[in-house]
Amino acid sequence: METSTTKTTAGAAGFVPIPNLDNMRVGHAGLYEVDEDVDTMASVIDADIPLGLKGGKTLIDCEKGIKAFVKDVLAKDRSNHLPNSELGVWVHYLTEGIARDFNRTWEQQPVSIRAKATYAEKARTQGKRTLSKKEKNHLLEQLTYQFYEDDVNSGKITQQDAFASMAEAAAKKKELEDAGYFLNPNKTQGVGLFDWKTAVKEAHGSDKAIKIYTKHKVDIIIPNIVSNYYLADSKPKKLATEIAKSPLLFTEGVAEEVLADINRHRDNAEFENLVSIKADKDLYQFLKEDKRSAATMKKVDGEFNIVGFHLTKICASGMMKPRQICIDCKSKKDGAHHLFLIDKEGGVTHLQDA
Repeated sequence: METSTTKTTAGAAGFVPIPNLDNMRVGHAGLYEVDEDVDTMASVIDADIPLGLKGGKTLIDCEKGIKAFVKDVLAKDRSNHLPNSELGVWVHYLTEGIARDFNRTWEQQPVSIRAKATYAEKARTQGKRTLSKKEKNHLLEQLTYQFYEDDVNSGKITQQDAFASMAEAAAKKKELEDAGYFLNPNKTQGVGLFDWKTAVKEAHGSDKAIKIYTKHKVDIIIPNIVSNYYLADSKPKKLATEIAKSPLLFTEGVAEEVLADINRHRDNAEFENLVSIKADKDLYQFLKEDKRSAATMKKVDGEFNIVGFHLTKICASGMMKPRQICIDCKSKKDGAHHLFLIDKEGGVTHLQDA
């Protein structure tokens, strides 16, 4: 028995044709033509778009359905990969589009699309220390089995309990260190924002490099100040306040943070030409052109090789308040370790490792 079939086109206009999936790419939504001559995998994304300072404002006037979808669906979905704010979603797709179409992106990641910070990371960004000296010492003690041994032997806890507590303490320590904190093993020292002693040792390739600092009671507040402050993603007001006590008040990233609440600075010509510091050479040039430190820099130029620039304080009676830009250097003649500490008033302290 033959079965007859009838071909019909009724309702065909209501169907969307299925594209050739072999020619589609991940993320393609039919908005862009695929250029087979472009090797997107080999494209280099240049991070050369200046992000600038916060305060830029724009208005997106769009259909209500677009806003509702972005705000109430994309931003509120905690399970997707997107930022959990309406602004973050907009900036995310703007950033993706610019990178795809122009092979360019921002010099630093915009705040609205950065990964969510942990409590420790937020505290570190604000310049807080999170743990007291006592709490820090207690945490480090919890990393050792000896801390629990008496309780294990008396039956208060099991070995498994002790090991679990050690693992928990290790995880807490790692969280703090991942956030950028330094948990000094010295019981007399608290939680530090930087491990300056290691930074100095590594720069000089010698453990003896910190001797000149400890001998003269010089404490480094920010080691390698350019990379650890001026080029850092976050600039805590607490650190900006410390830098403002040095010759670097009128530099970008410092003056704005310290004087943000003082309206009078808006009419002050000094704030219209803040110095931009993006590399050690910028800081070097600033000090060289500043009349307060010009003579010192001339001496350094002729007789020394610079190893690093740090923000310091002298921990001696009557000298605790001032902050200095420390030029850490070595003599061209004999390799001796020298420090030049330049304060806000132009005073210079020259120290030499005997």
